Amino acid sequence: MHLIVTVPGQPSRIVPLVESARVRLGRSPECDVQLGDSSVSRVHVELKFETADKVSMRDLGSRFGTFVNGQKTTECTLRPGDILLLGESMVKVEDNVLEETVIGTFPHESPGEFDAAQLMGRRFGRFEATSIVTRSNEFVLLKAIDTVSQADVALKVFSPQFTNHASISRLTRATALIVPLTHEHLQQVHDTGIEQGLCWVASEFVVGETALEVIHRIGIAGMLDWRHSLKTSLHLAHALAYLGKHQIVHRNISPQSILFCRPSGIVKLGDLVLAKSLEDQAAAAVTTAGEIVGSLPYCSPEQVSGGTIDVRSDLYNLGATIYALLTGRPPCEGTDIVQTLHKIRTETPRRPTETHLSVPQLYEGIVLKLLAKRPEDRFKDASQLVKELQRAAVYLGEA
Repeated sequence: MHLIVTVPGQPSRIVPLVESARVRLGRSPECDVQLGDSSVSRVHVELKFETADKVSMRDLGSRFGTFVNGQKTTECTLRPGDILLLGESMVKVEDNVLEETVIGTFPHESPGEFDAAQLMGRRFGRFEATSIVTRSNEFVLLKAIDTVSQADVALKVFSPQFTNHASISRLTRATALIVPLTHEHLQQVHDTGIEQGLCWVASEFVVGETALEVIHRIGIAGMLDWRHSLKTSLHLAHALAYLGKHQIVHRNISPQSILFCRPSGIVKLGDLVLAKSLEDQAAAAVTTAGEIVGSLPYCSPEQVSGGTIDVRSDLYNLGATIYALLTGRPPCEGTDIVQTLHKIRTETPRRPTETHLSVPQLYEGIVLKLLAKRPEDRFKDASQLVKELQRAAVYLGEA
């Protein structure tokens, strides 16, 4: 038995476990395994090799806690394959030294070095990766097969740069919320998990394209016909109304999370992995101070200012996405992060009709109301938005 220890920015280390010996891990030089990670406590956790396939773990009163397979844990028994997160550091229990390369080649490389080819043929839960659909610095989107149902699924595997105790905690909590959800305008989530230190989400495989791809495909015109945009708004408003009934906030609506299905024309909302229940008041906070959750140009003012996030923030995110479909760009976009944050907080977006003259004023007014700086100046919830969009569609002859 041994441990594979990975500290951000450092090569992975193999630490053998000697039978009956106790091993303390922490930031202090007095620990058996010293971790150069400021988010780790001086003396963080103690492990003891009990038998050939069992290790006991005890948290030693660490500041931020010890997470075992995504769950905050004080004391438990570990077995081969279990993963501990101590601050930003990762510790895997192994019984085969050859598997060191599994962890050693992935965590804490720069995003550009995340080699998607290594994922081909690997199993994530019951899903086996078969081909690469797209990739970014944050994740690789794969086509996979459900080995039980033999159905195709969309498998999103997140870069090790985005796999820490906070992201795993989000994923674990979101799983219980989103897997049971079923709605025509929501991308069905089948399962989520952690496999060899990588977070993954398996969802319904949608044949079509994202709103981001649509914006890029439109090219120099940079705008979508307002009738298509109105239909998109209504489909997504229905999805948000359904989430609202379950007291769930999406928190990450952007063109990347909108899916246009072919040939049905149905629009679906995906990327539910950041979803948070409004009723989950007792849940541990997983967003660190100063961290912004969501795609920045589409974030609401309250998301970038540390305010309360509720369904009205989702409405702003939706409005920003629809604005981008109409104009080819988000409503508040600066030349850098600081300027973008300032614009989101203070600057009123230009009216869509300044660049897209055919947008009806009635529909434009709905989009601008979604983009109100103060949450109380937006629609009170998605159900109210559905009614306003339906009224607009009837008036404009698009019902």
